Amino acid sequence: MGNVTLFAKLLPFPASTIITGRAAFSVLILAIFLFIRGKRFVFSSFSDFAKVFGIGILFGIHWVTYFHSIQVSTVAIGMLSLFTYPVFTSILEPLFFGHKIDKFSVFLTLFSFCGLAIIVPEFNWADNHFQGVVWGLVSAVLYSLRNILTKQMHSHYPSSQLLLVQLIATSLLLLPFASGFWEMVSEPKYLLYQVLLAGVFTALAHTLWIRSFASLPVTTAGIFSTMSPLYGSFAAWLVLGEVPPERIWLAGAVILFCAIMEMIRQSSSLREKPI
Repeated sequence: MGNVTLFAKLLPFPASTIITGRAAFSVLILAIFLFIRGKRFVFSSFSDFAKVFGIGILFGIHWVTYFHSIQVSTVAIGMLSLFTYPVFTSILEPLFFGHKIDKFSVFLTLFSFCGLAIIVPEFNWADNHFQGVVWGLVSAVLYSLRNILTKQMHSHYPSSQLLLVQLIATSLLLLPFASGFWEMVSEPKYLLYQVLLAGVFTALAHTLWIRSFASLPVTTAGIFSTMSPLYGSFAAWLVLGEVPPERIWLAGAVILFCAIMEMIRQSSSLREKPI
């Protein structure tokens, strides 16, 4: 899934346009899959549907800000900024469930900010790296909120149904802002990119990711996911010629250390809870 970031650079369109195509094609692919499998598509109330649709709006804005972060800076900066989301989740989730915020989670959050500070040469909006980090942080917070809210609904509805509604919401939200959308889908090369983005790097990748939980602990799978910025940056170097400066590797080590620590801690706390 880390290679999805390449399309933010390969497609010469605004982030809102690229994400509109990604969501729309993913809706089509997922709908066909659900139809073939004979899956039901029913909500017990309009309120539940509205909640999932609203989560989809958050999901869409997360995708746009993530791709925009990459477009104004680099793949490495956008991905590393996004991967602060585990520590943001550790702060935000207790607020939703009425739990006490863990002090060590606050420490990890501040420590991950130190990693981000290493990336930024200067705290000036005119600097593209600073813009990339800010947009990446916005995307990380939105992603954390989307995951928390989806988790609340997941106990009532299958993940495929939740994802489909969220993708529909994303498509409808962004279509009015998708400048050059028809140009993008009418050009064979760009259409191929969109099909790959939606089919291989979204629908298939997320399916394989979910299936990995059957043979791997969630924490192990989560730790493997932190490799995404590494191979994503490597792919950007090979395909786009983006060579990350040395400070990016130090910053990445700090940020990914914080993310892995939080995943391990969350897994340990779950195992210690009485059943």
